[in-house]
Amino acid sequence: MHSFSFIRHRFHSALEMAKEMLPALSRATVFYYNENERRVLRVRWTDSDQLHELIPPTTKVAIQKIRKNKTLTAWTNLEDLVFEDGERNKMQYALSDEIDNTVLLLKFINPYDGNHDLFYLYLDPSIAQFKMSSEIKLLSTENKDIISRTMFQAIGYLLQQEAVNESVLNNIINAKKQEAEERNKLAHDLNKLKKNYSKSILNFSLHHLDSMSKANDVKFKLSEGASEKLMTYVGDFESLEGIIKNATSAAYNLSYDHKEVIIDAGHLILYTYNKSVEDNVRQRTENKYSKSVKYLDRYEEAAQRLLLKDKAINGKNVAQYCEPSVSAAAITINIRAHKENIIALMDRHPDKWTILREHFRPIQNILKDRHLGKVG
Repeated sequence: MHSFSFIRHRFHSALEMAKEMLPALSRATVFYYNENERRVLRVRWTDSDQLHELIPPTTKVAIQKIRKNKTLTAWTNLEDLVFEDGERNKMQYALSDEIDNTVLLLKFINPYDGNHDLFYLYLDPSIAQFKMSSEIKLLSTENKDIISRTMFQAIGYLLQQEAVNESVLNNIINAKKQEAEERNKLAHDLNKLKKNYSKSILNFSLHHLDSMSKANDVKFKLSEGASEKLMTYVGDFESLEGIIKNATSAAYNLSYDHKEVIIDAGHLILYTYNKSVEDNVRQRTENKYSKSVKYLDRYEEAAQRLLLKDKAINGKNVAQYCEPSVSAAAITINIRAHKENIIALMDRHPDKWTILREHFRPIQNILKDRHLGKVG
């Protein structure tokens, strides 16, 4: 499974990087304080495995002493490693012993307990591993100093970057967690608000039913299904009064017992959207016919003026007496374009535009065509 490198133990990526930087690295040992287990653990690393284990009681004190020592880099010998059962018999070290110091120790402050974590790298003593020379030549003191400084800086930088990345990830996780908690709280509050609103709807309905019961000398009651249905209502209280009134009327007229009338869910018609739907339909209808009405009104007014002046009511004169005046061709085009609307309006309003009906031939022709169409 793929995961961020810093999610694993602190030195996982450092060990992988050390292998890339030191081709002949055979193995490594790490001692680090684990904040979850609150104790120092040991990691044995080889090319193929990383083994986590507890520190044997016999070496705990020695390891802790090394962790507290402030020397950050050192070269040491296998015989000097207490956890490798090393026992150096000599009390003093000769200069030639430096050649055998092939284990590099690097120390890095642990952010949780303040002591150093220990990073032991077991190296090949030959310089040939870096392909700098084909000669069989051992690492000099200068070579080792360069290696220790380079590895200390590289691993230190890697640990620092992973700590920053881990901090950023934790901030993101905490932000997401807080966001989820706030979202859940909002959903809970909304659900609570809905329940309170539903209770208010039901209480209002019961109060209104009680008033109607007293006014009509009939006991109106809500069935369980009617109560549940009312609690889903999301309209305004003013409309709810009408809904209750209609429901009581329906239940009363369909009931054999007029002393106690049960209002069922089927008696409740929750037209919470009726008014807006009707308004929208009316508005769409008005928009559809508005231009047609405008033309008919204008032509009717022109025809009235012609009638008062005892002039012929034809296309040319109607066009001239319109305010403002238009061309006869424009009237013909408008009547043809609005033919269906004009027929519908004439049928819907038989008392309007009477002069056009009786005297204006273009209108008479489309009405005649309408009648012929129905007969055919």
